Amino acid sequence: MQFRPTALALAVVGLVSQAQAQQAAPAPEVQKIERVEVTGSLIKRTDKETPSVVQTITRDEIRNSGFATVEEMLRSVSSIDTSSISDGAASGFVAGLATISMRGLGSQGTLVLINGRRIAPVAAVDVNFGRGNLVSANTIPRAAIERVDILKDGASASYGSDAMAGVINYILRKEYQGFEVTSQVGAADRGVGKNASAGFTFGFGSLDSQRFNIFGGIDAFHRDAVGYSELKHVGDLGTYNQYQNTNGALSRYEASSVSSQFTNYYKVPNTTSFAGSYFGTNFLGHMGDCPAANEVGKGVPTVQTGVAQVLPVGMCRFNADEAAEAMAKQDRVNGMVRGTFAVSPDLTLFADLMVAKTKTTGTGTKYVFNQTLVTQAQRNANVVTWPLLSGVFKGLPAIILNANHPDNPTRGTASAQDIQIIPRFEDLKTGDISDLKQTRLTVGLEGQIGGWDIDSALLFSKIDSERTQQDRVRASLLPAAIANATYHFGKMNDRAAIATIASDAVNTGKSTVMSGDLRGSRQLFKLDGGNAAIALGVEARKEKLDSTPDANYLSGDYVGLVANGTSGTRKSWAAYTQLDLPVLKSLELQLAARHEHYDDFGNSNTGKAGFKWSAIPQTLAFRGTAGTGFRAPSLSQIGNSFMMSFHTFSLYGVPDKLRCPNGVSIGNPSSTRDCNVLGFSGLTPNPGSIPTVISANPNLKAETSRSMTLGAIFSPTKNLEMSLDAWYFKRDNEIRAQRGVDVMEAYNANPTGPAAANVLRNPDQATWLPGVQNSGPIIALIRGYDNYRWTKTSGLDYDAKLRVPTQEMGTFTFTLSGTYTARFDQVVLAGATPDRYVGTGIALDVPKTKASLRVDWRRADWTTWARFSHTDSEFSSTTGTCLTSTTAANTFLRNGDYCKIGAEDVLDLGVAYRGFKNWILTGSVLNATANYTQASGVPSAWTYWNPGTPGQLGRRFSVGATYSWE
Repeated sequence: MQFRPTALALAVVGLVSQAQAQQAAPAPEVQKIERVEVTGSLIKRTDKETPSVVQTITRDEIRNSGFATVEEMLRSVSSIDTSSISDGAASGFVAGLATISMRGLGSQGTLVLINGRRIAPVAAVDVNFGRGNLVSANTIPRAAIERVDILKDGASASYGSDAMAGVINYILRKEYQGFEVTSQVGAADRGVGKNASAGFTFGFGSLDSQRFNIFGGIDAFHRDAVGYSELKHVGDLGTYNQYQNTNGALSRYEASSVSSQFTNYYKVPNTTSFAGSYFGTNFLGHMGDCPAANEVGKGVPTVQTGVAQVLPVGMCRFNADEAAEAMAKQDRVNGMVRGTFAVSPDLTLFADLMVAKTKTTGTGTKYVFNQTLVTQAQRNANVVTWPLLSGVFKGLPAIILNANHPDNPTRGTASAQDIQIIPRFEDLKTGDISDLKQTRLTVGLEGQIGGWDIDSALLFSKIDSERTQQDRVRASLLPAAIANATYHFGKMNDRAAIATIASDAVNTGKSTVMSGDLRGSRQLFKLDGGNAAIALGVEARKEKLDSTPDANYLSGDYVGLVANGTSGTRKSWAAYTQLDLPVLKSLELQLAARHEHYDDFGNSNTGKAGFKWSAIPQTLAFRGTAGTGFRAPSLSQIGNSFMMSFHTFSLYGVPDKLRCPNGVSIGNPSSTRDCNVLGFSGLTPNPGSIPTVISANPNLKAETSRSMTLGAIFSPTKNLEMSLDAWYFKRDNEIRAQRGVDVMEAYNANPTGPAAANVLRNPDQATWLPGVQNSGPIIALIRGYDNYRWTKTSGLDYDAKLRVPTQEMGTFTFTLSGTYTARFDQVVLAGATPDRYVGTGIALDVPKTKASLRVDWRRADWTTWARFSHTDSEFSSTTGTCLTSTTAANTFLRNGDYCKIGAEDVLDLGVAYRGFKNWILTGSVLNATANYTQASGVPSAWTYWNPGTPGQLGRRFSVGATYSWE
């Protein structure tokens, strides 16, 4: 609860006067507690406990959490799930972005606000379900945050679209005098993943005496990149490699790939007898100076566990694990300034400006053009094919150097011949650089006018984004560079030569939100429990989103890349109200309603009702809410968009019944996708994800939701607080990209039906079945956005806090917080059997229990704490097979209890010292016991269930210092 100095002074005067009166006649108590804003309520109140469940994280709790970022701390909250995007992810549609998802409903169902107002989404197209709007949670200077409120029920009636599963509201300081300097450094075991942050906050002026205040701050953050080669010590690599070998796979961190920067070259046979084999008589040698450690017959044995073939002496191999990246490098700078001016004792004019810049630099492995060997008859056929937005395909043949080519090692010898090469383009850059720049300006007026509490503001929020994928090979350049020998194989090329085959692929975007709102509340009439109050508000908003690939991107010239982009704008307006009715001293009722109009999809009406009943004043209270919510289709889903994604299905294998009618491919040549179109990991061979082109849908309807909460707050003593809240959410008309499994099952059931238009096959007639038109391997699917059925989830949130003050030992505080998810059911297609996802990581990550217990000890200038966090184990898509199969690999997993995604039990420790004037020193150890059991299968850096998150690094240390003067 926040107090102004004047209100606090009046309270103190009242208490002193009462004490001096002693036995005198009673006098009116002079005590005024300021009413404050509470997330989820449009009416200021003195009681922070509302009918809705709101969890508050204070500035001190953020400082003493040990986490490097606010986003990392939020991910530890039990109601927030791991389908959120972490900004540590080294790949993705938008690197450097941190989003928040509650209740497993995706970040599109969780509204993120700053001081109760919106933030522009990132200007990019992310086709993954759950991320229609990408709002970053890591763009606010930490020192500017007063608290973070987490509203744990639906709030569309108050805030509009997206607030279906809850709200994250960053409340910033409104006034500050003095200055503060903070710093923190951290790293994981062995110095991996170093990060450092520093911040400065200043403020001057007093609203009470000088009628103004100006404060601001700046934060800078840096994180080193982390390669998988730096994480060999986490998990159990030895046991993991035993499993790999049992499964017929090569051990990790070995030279596993035939695609080397010291290019291997092969003969081009006349018959198919030897086609496709990298071994035996096809192999001729390698180009360049292959390191001895990577050459077969030297550092690499000719027979390796996990490799069926005998490796030919002289082959140069590549260790892909040594080049793979687990977390991307990031640099972030955030700044803000706020000015307030007291127009009158009751009215304040304010303006705040926030700017943020985030640069995330991911590094991929060196580019490989293709890994398919061909015969002379196939030398002009496309071995690399990718779909264009127009629905046709583009492709390139294998790289074959004729006998006279200057890079051909056989040139001028008695055995001169054409050769095929499988090069790894070692001299091409592999950076994936994402730049996000955010600007947010708010100008407003708040205070009292004519008995009304007024809060009105104009908002402008903008995010500029640019993604650069360095040195992408271009289809229009590579064949000519090979023919003219402007780019040379088997050696490092300079930048001029590289420019003859590649250039940077760039996608730029801009997203803006402009809005104006007027909110007012006032007391109405007196009821038995106090004064009834009403809030009224109106809001007008304009949104614009543009994401534009460069010209080469649009034409499909980058080999294997398809452009994603969008362009759209829309306007909306809303009118809303809230009514608070303290009908009895023990009973409060709350009603809210909102009407919203969008110029693209139409109207939405939402409402919410809540109650709070103090059954035993100050001891036992019951609370509950029931409401409806909605989410407007994002501009990228309903507007002028073009998108591509790579898609898998994890529950079972889906065949192409034309080319794989009985579980065996009849194609010649066959394709690994014939019997496993969607890349199910439980089948061999596994072709991996399939490319899909996704189309927007201008006829989308809004998602709608219903939510209910019912709970109790129990405080038997002033030192013990407990709460238990049940919750239920149902989301209907879910906006999804059509699933590949639904496309394929409809097509397999009726190959000449409507689904046939969504299945794209290789147009090369050499790949067709004899006498069957258009029967090449499936190389892409077309999916579209649409409204599908529903998701239901329900469970319990529980919280308890016990304070134990002692004279000798200080004060101990025990805090338990957790979420139990009883069910998470989903139906995509009408009439389908519900999928039960609770306790699984199959399609979503929904553990049954996620909880933490924290113990704080304060004595004099010392504060120490310990936090134990637990997440239940989960079934995965392969758990059922693992528990029953008799194969050597599954038997190995079963005997080691590795069939499930492992439970996670993490112990964090921290300390803070305030013994030096104006200083706070902090230190922490996260995952102190180096527990690494939340893995899929045998724990290792490669099997961690939430890759790209700091937890992947294992044990982490940090120290920090804050100096403040007020």
